[in-house]
Formats: sequence, C-alpha cells, structure tokens
Amino acid sequence: MIRYIHKKIEQNFSTFTPLMTQFFCAVFLLFLGWLDLNTGDYSLIVLYLIPVSLAAWFVGKRSGLAFCLLAVVVRFVADEGYHNPTSSHSVLHYWNELIEFLFLLMMSLLFSALKKNLENEKELARRDPLTNTLNRRSFFDLAEHEINRSQRYDLPLTVAYIDIDDFKVVNDQLGHQTGDELLITVVATIRSHIRSSDVLARFGGDEFVVLLPDTPGDAGLMFLNKMHANLDQAMAQKDWPVSFSIGAATYCEVPPTVDELIRSADELMYVVKHGGKNSLIHKEFGEVTHG
Repeated sequence: MIRYIHKKIEQNFSTFTPLMTQFFCAVFLLFLGWLDLNTGDYSLIVLYLIPVSLAAWFVGKRSGLAFCLLAVVVRFVADEGYHNPTSSHSVLHYWNELIEFLFLLMMSLLFSALKKNLENEKELARRDPLTNTLNRRSFFDLAEHEINRSQRYDLPLTVAYIDIDDFKVVNDQLGHQTGDELLITVVATIRSHIRSSDVLARFGGDEFVVLLPDTPGDAGLMFLNKMHANLDQAMAQKDWPVSFSIGAATYCEVPPTVDELIRSADELMYVVKHGGKNSLIHKEFGEVTHG
C-alpha cells in the first residue's frame, strides 16, 4: 500500500514544474495553518512534514529548508492566533516549538539527501563502471527516444557498431590492467569527437555502439572514417596491437525498434570481421561503401 501511494505521488509530482510544486506546497501549508488555528492545542506537526518533504524531494534542498522555515512561521502565527494575545507561554511551550522546528529541519535534510542518493544510484546503474559510458540498457532507452523523434520529424539517423580486434591478445600478453586502460582510451577518443547529442554506449567487453541522431549518410560516413583514423592513431601511440572493425548503418526511414536499428550495423561489423578486420563498412539504402 505504501509503495503504491509513493508511486502515485512520484508519477503526479514528476509532471509538475518546480514552481507548480512550490505553489502546491504553499497552498497546502496555508490550509494547515488555518486548520491549526481552528483546532487549538492538537499538534499537526506531522502534517506540516508533507509540504516540507514534497518541496525537498521534488524541488531540492534549498526549497525544503525554505518550507521548513515557512512551516514554523505558519505554525507559530496559528498558535499565537488561537491563544489570547495577552496570555504568556511557558518556557516549555517555546521549547516544544523549537523541537518541532528541529524535527522539520532534520526531515527536510533527510529527504533531500535521500533523493540525491537515489539519483546517484540511478545514474550509476545507467553507466558502465569502468569507462563511465552508458550501458546497454540505458542506450536502449535513449535510442527509443531518438527513434520516436526521427520518425516524428522525418530525420535521418546513423548508428555504428564498433568491435576492438584482437583485444584478447592485449589482456593475455599485457595484462587486464592494460586492457582496462585501452578501453578507457577508446572511450576518451570517441568522446572527444562526438556531439553532445550523440550517444555512446558500451555493449560488451570490447564492443561499443555510437548513435548519431539527425545524421545523413555522407556526414555519418565522414565522421566515422575520421573517428576510425583517430582510434588507430591513439592505439599506435600506446603501441597496442589492436584495430577496429566497424559496421554502420544510416536510416532515412528509421526502423520501429532499437533491436532492428542495431541489427544492420552489427551484421555489417561481422562482415568486416570475416573479411580481414580493421575496416569500416557503411550501408545506406542498400548501397555499401567501404571507408
């Protein structure tokens, strides 16, 4: 039941802008103040936690702290309005209000810290721990979005499947630490040339996929040839005995699924593998050109 409620709250408030969330929290806070004013000595401090926690979770730490202070002010004004203004409160009364403030403060900080940790965990789950590139699952999510965008606006899309030739030789002869360094260098080389809108993901031990949205065949082939040359140069500088087999496909009519999007590039990469490795094959509208 609790998980269901949390899921519904997450779904509803995730569609809100920060301003909308703050407005909702402010209105709810004023309602609690009115309720507090009319109920008297009954403590509603737990209910005040609702707008504070919502602001901290969906807007951020600063917003949570701001609503924490605002909640204390509203509660204090309601409490003073309920009692006779000429009557004096005991030290214990103000001590209780201080405890309530500290309670809201701690919960606000707890919620904002918890949200940040969850976001960090989600981000780590999306990425390959060695190279810090997207993993296969994350690539599929982003590629599906790009497929929908390409179909909606009739945009071309290019995808390349990259396999490192003789990577096992490096691991066996030079050690796994060198192999890890090689993979990191490959990623750094590719990243230095792709756009912020392009997508790079590690699919396997020595396999990578690059997705180039809004990229026609000629531009895609030019980029991939340059990337291939830069990768060869980076390996030569380290004296690593590897090369790259690359299969690439450009779609003017984008396939409906990510599996179909990748399949052609993967098949072309294996054509390169079986044809002697260390080459690039690019296919567009059934025409094959060698880079």
